[in-house]
Amino acid sequence: MSSLEIDWKILVGQIVNFAILFFALKFFVYGPFTKLVKERRDKIEEGINKSLMADENLKKIDELKEKSIKESEEEKKKAFIKTEEEIKRRKEEAEKKAEEERLLLLAKSKKEAEDIKEKEREKTRKEVIDSAFSLTEKLIKENVDESKNKKIVNDFLNKIET
Repeated sequence: MSSLEIDWKILVGQIVNFAILFFALKFFVYGPFTKLVKERRDKIEEGINKSLMADENLKKIDELKEKSIKESEEEKKKAFIKTEEEIKRRKEEAEKKAEEERLLLLAKSKKEAEDIKEKEREKTRKEVIDSAFSLTEKLIKENVDESKNKKIVNDFLNKIET
């Protein structure tokens, strides 16, 4: 036989051995390996999907947080403005009330001053009348000459001035 001849028995045996090895490797190695790779790929995809969902949720939470902060700032501004307006209103009311009380006190003081002034006028008028009567009485009682008359009148005027 020549060196290039093919021995059919050996060839068939090698084909059978190759087929057995192929199916054994496919069944025991390739199948579990592909299953393991597929499971790993699924877990990675699931992790990526969860990560993407977490990112989206985080963005939504950030947006809600910013919206909430803006709303609370607007509410603070409104409350601050409302408080300022309330303070201004109360201040104006207090100023009006103080002005009214001041005017009432001023009017009361003026009335009391007028009453005191009127009482003093009345008192002075009575004193002048009393003094005039006493002067007249002195003049009538005494028969006085011109110089004595002037002296009595001057005494009377000095008495009135003091």
